[in-house]
Amino acid sequence: MHKHFHRQESSFYRNLKVRGCSDLFLQGELFHSALESIFLSEEMAVKEKSEDGVISGYLSSVEHVLEDISEVKALESGVHHETLQYLGLVDCVAKYRGQLCVIDWKTSEKPKPFLKNTYDNPLQVAAYIGAINHDTNYDFQVRCGLIVVAYKNGSPAHPHFMDPDLCSQYWNKWLLRLEEYMDRN
Repeated sequence: MHKHFHRQESSFYRNLKVRGCSDLFLQGELFHSALESIFLSEEMAVKEKSEDGVISGYLSSVEHVLEDISEVKALESGVHHETLQYLGLVDCVAKYRGQLCVIDWKTSEKPKPFLKNTYDNPLQVAAYIGAINHDTNYDFQVRCGLIVVAYKNGSPAHPHFMDPDLCSQYWNKWLLRLEEYMDRN
């Protein structure tokens, strides 16, 4: 399993991950750490879940989604698209209902029931998929994406599945965005 603890991200991804509130950012980080524990060691996950009230709502929120996830291949793993020269940090690559996906975990205090509510997140997922598929450090190819929006109050998370056609559409949008970015800099 690919596991990179050093966060090396391009400014584009750092900008995407900027949140208005440091508390929210910290909660997001704790939530990601707890999810890693769940995938790496069930016992540790149960311990964290009972002890950390700050993120227990988020973890309750994603419980039903975790049941559909299997065969984790990468966690917090760095990706590099050498040709297009961008870097990223993938939350998770695993199977969701049998389909290998780049999975992006998001925390939210307000409902995001539709993919359009996740703004640029689908572009980010498409960018990660493209990078993985062109990165020789990965011996697999990914065609699907999943954005999981978890809620602080524990209400069921919204999983937004991106099939290969949708990923392809967002990949094309990402290429345009990248071109604009390169032209400006």
